[in-house]
This record gives sequence, structure tokens and C-alpha cells, in this order.
Amino acid sequence: MFPPEHNYLFSLLGQDYRIEEHPRFAGVPYGQEGRQGTVYKIVRQEDHESFALKVFRPSFRYPTVMKKSEVISRYSSLAGLKSGSRRIIHPQESKELLSTYPELLYAVVMPWIEAETWNDILTSRRELSVENCRKLAGNFAGTMMELEEHGLAHTDLSSSNVMIESTAGELNFQLVDLEDLYSPQLEEPDDLPDGIDGYRAPFLEQDMQWSPYVDRFSGGILIAEMLTWCEPGIREKCWGDSFFAPGELQQENERQSIMIQTLEKLYGLPVSGLFERLWNAEQIQQCPSFGEWSIVLEALSAPAVPVAMDSDESEEDSPGVEPSSFLFHDDENAVEGRRKSREHLLDAEGENRLARARSIEQQGKLTAALWEYGRLIDGIPPGSSLHREIEIVISLIQEKLDEPEEEQITNIGKIREQYKATTDGGDNLYAKLWIVLLGASVVIIIVALLTYLL
Repeated sequence: MFPPEHNYLFSLLGQDYRIEEHPRFAGVPYGQEGRQGTVYKIVRQEDHESFALKVFRPSFRYPTVMKKSEVISRYSSLAGLKSGSRRIIHPQESKELLSTYPELLYAVVMPWIEAETWNDILTSRRELSVENCRKLAGNFAGTMMELEEHGLAHTDLSSSNVMIESTAGELNFQLVDLEDLYSPQLEEPDDLPDGIDGYRAPFLEQDMQWSPYVDRFSGGILIAEMLTWCEPGIREKCWGDSFFAPGELQQENERQSIMIQTLEKLYGLPVSGLFERLWNAEQIQQCPSFGEWSIVLEALSAPAVPVAMDSDESEEDSPGVEPSSFLFHDDENAVEGRRKSREHLLDAEGENRLARARSIEQQGKLTAALWEYGRLIDGIPPGSSLHREIEIVISLIQEKLDEPEEEQITNIGKIREQYKATTDGGDNLYAKLWIVLLGASVVIIIVALLTYLL
């Protein structure tokens, strides 16, 4: 029975290895249980490099693991897929070993990742800085975007399958349990992963999908957890293995409200908006793509540069919008007074963002201006005059953006009323015509009968 004991020496794929002892339990082999089997830590005697040996349960020892591993290995150079580099224990190469330990049939040897899982961080309530949270979530979104662009999906994302590495004080991640990886080059497995409570989309519970987009819901929940873990209120409300408790996903509840409020407070409406879209999705294609997450998170770290007004830009490019139509219409003295009063509220980057927002607004690019003002207002104290003024600007811009749609609805309503009036008039005319014809027909028939009788 494998494993026999810790420090046991054995020959594997032409090299000698020993089984590592568990760091917390003396005399016990270092093994971690998973859905499909157990992962043991083994050390190569030649250079003392650590590897992971994944031994599958009998129901998961498929010959197709050879094809899967071949495909997975092609992508091991991608960020976060270190565990994709693997070798398989095959009967033709390891007859002697398999005769002693048949449990090792189709077992996988791959790099050992010295890290803790995201699950470990959640359950221990360990605090992370805002910067580490943002970078970790951005790296995760970027890697998942790259997988999606290659037509790949993990298909079983959860806090236990994301390993968090710490290098020089910065956090990064590695994905593990890649055996259910989706690829157009692979056939759909007989046993699709059911997903994990706290990450499984309710709309997928009855109909699990095998597609390159299946990670979007669970991945979006993980991104939200990573982004907000710096906030004490989030850590206090975390359920356990995931932030959300079983049965809470896509339902109105306290954790959902706290998550949305925290995302908006820390990162603004664009980020909280993506989460709300994820929460309200009814099918996987409606969930934000990892590309969308990546773009929004990348924008959070991009330096804001003032945009100069293009002197050649004409009002024809922005019909119905007057330059500087909303913000700061006072004279130079008043503007200077405002600038001095906000010096303690905005740093140099904040002033740049304000200048950029004003410039974009003056160009009539209202949607982009709304974005910039939204990013700016998050870092300004709510009770300040600048905060109130920008709130007014945002509401005025929103009204301006909504105007064409309202006018269109009004015009459509008028057209419908005119059409109805025309239709009603036509119906009345036809009704009168039929009455006249029917009366004339009756008269003709009566006259004909009288003529025949006489």
C-alpha cells in the first residue's frame, strides 16, 4: 500500500526519490487529500528538489490522463500554470514500481509549489495590504484572461485550488488541480466537477458546462475576495472556506451588500459594477470576462495624465455639449480659492485626475468624463465641499447622457399615439362602410322579392 512510510526511498522514472515527512506530524508522510486523489511531497535525492506526486483514486485512473497531461504541459510556461509541467507513471516505463505499488498507475509527477492556498488565508483571517490585494487580483485576472484567450478553463476554481506565493514581499499565485482543464483538444470527461459551495453559480448546479467560459463566475468571486480582503469588515464576515456561505450566491444578503459597498469604496463604480453584473447573471456568457476584469483593474494602477484640449476639435464632434458645461464656472479668483481649499484633499495625482476629467468633459466625451470623476470622488472625504461639487457634476453628466434616450422614448410614444389615432379612425371608417353596404344589400333583396311576387 502506497505510501509505506516517510523517508521511504524508491526509484521513479529513472531517478531516486524519498517521501517527505509531514511538517506538523512526526513520522507521517506529507500528503494532502483532494477530490481525485492525494498529493504527496517527494524529494529527488540527486539535488534535493521537491516534487508533487499525485496518486489518483481508482475511479479517476483513466488512460486518458496521458493525453490530458500532454495538452496541459504545453501551457506550463504561462504564468500561474507551473503545475502544468508533469510526467505520468506509465506501465511501459515503470513495470517494477507498479508491480509493487499498483496504486501509482497513471500517477502524476509535477513541481512542488511551496505556498499556502487562498483557503488558508481566508480561514486564518490573515490581513493583506490594499496594494497586495489589488496586485494579486490583477495578476489572477490577467492569467485567467490569457487562459481564456487560449481557449482554456480550469473548470474547478475555488479557494483550495489557488496557491498564494510570496516573493520579496509581493504575492502571486499558482493554479493546481489541473486535471479537469478544458481545452478544445480534449474530450469532455465523464465526471464533470460539481463546483464548490461559495463559488458554484446557482444557474450551473443543474447543468454543469464544459466550455472555455465556465470559470467566469467562480473566478469573479475569487477576484472580489482578493480585492476586498484588506478590509477588516470583509475578514470579519468571511464564512470560512469562501467569503459567501452555501446558498448565498446570487441572493440578496448581508455579505453581498458588504462586498458591493467595499468594492465601490476601495476601487470605484467600475469594479463594483462588474461584480453586480456577475451576481445578477443568468448564464455564464453574461458574466464579465476576465479581459474586462483585467482592463478595469489595470486602470486602477495606471497614472493619470492631464489631457490637453485639441484645438482642432470642433463642436460637431460633441453635439449638444458646450465646453466646460458643468464644472467650475466662477471667475479666476473663485477658482483659485477652490484650488487652495482642496490642497489638503488632493495630492499631485489627484490634481492630475481632476484636470484630466475636466479636459475630457470639455471635449464632450461624457462617458469617459463620468468614469474619471467616479475614480476621483472615491478618494475624497464625503463631507467635503469638493466631494459635493463632484457629486453634482456626476449627476449633471448622467442627466445629459440620459437625455437622448428619454427624448427617443418620448418620440416613440408620440409616434405610437399618432399611429393608434390613425388606426382607430380607419377602423371607424371601415365599420361605417360595412353598415352602408349591408343596408343596401338588404334593400336590394327586398325589392327583388317584391318584384318576383308581383
